[in-house]
Amino acid sequence: MNAVKPYGNVNSATILIIGHDPRLQNSQAEAQKPFFFEYLENFQDRPTYGPDASKYNLAYKVLDYVNNLAGRQIPLDQLYVTNLCNEFLPSSKGHGTVLIPDELAEQGVEAIRKIVSAGHFRLILPMSVQTFYHLCRLGFLDAEGEEISTFIEKARPAARMAANGVYATSGKAPFLEVCGRRNQHQGIPLIPIVHVKQWPLKARSSHYIEPMQSAEQEVRKALSNYLPNE
Repeated sequence: MNAVKPYGNVNSATILIIGHDPRLQNSQAEAQKPFFFEYLENFQDRPTYGPDASKYNLAYKVLDYVNNLAGRQIPLDQLYVTNLCNEFLPSSKGHGTVLIPDELAEQGVEAIRKIVSAGHFRLILPMSVQTFYHLCRLGFLDAEGEEISTFIEKARPAARMAANGVYATSGKAPFLEVCGRRNQHQGIPLIPIVHVKQWPLKARSSHYIEPMQSAEQEVRKALSNYLPNE
């Protein structure tokens, strides 16, 4: 298997979720769809043990994450899920987050542009530093202020780590200043959030409490007029 396929129906989805890549760090598992969302389609009963349970739980965790941000249950048909890079990149072998090469990131952003143009989205949720970095550097945002320019500079891959296929930022904690802030793409609210693997926030990520509270407020504001209360 060389790539995963996006999950969802572009004609019905309201929320676009953009993940990182199929592996992110260590995993050798190969999903059919991002975050193993095929498990939410194919399993009537939730698996309780083994690899199937782990894969199902990751998919369900993404859904629960979005529900938590929105403050309501979001129907699956409202979600369209893809990755910035849907190809299976070489594992970092435990050394950190997998580096997405610029060429593949550019292909991914172009594919995402086409997805948005074909759909009727009301909210875009990019997860993780590297995902948002490429969206910013490739002009995906409607406007780029000083805050975003600073983020791009600090979020550039550190050359020494990049040489080993690992993504680490050149500056210290650049995502902290942009996480949870409202941006736009073609007028659609775009709110960068921490990766689902960091949610719920643990003690070591307590500095993201306020940014994620801001994300929650912005998500609910963006969806308040479009999704029915469940």
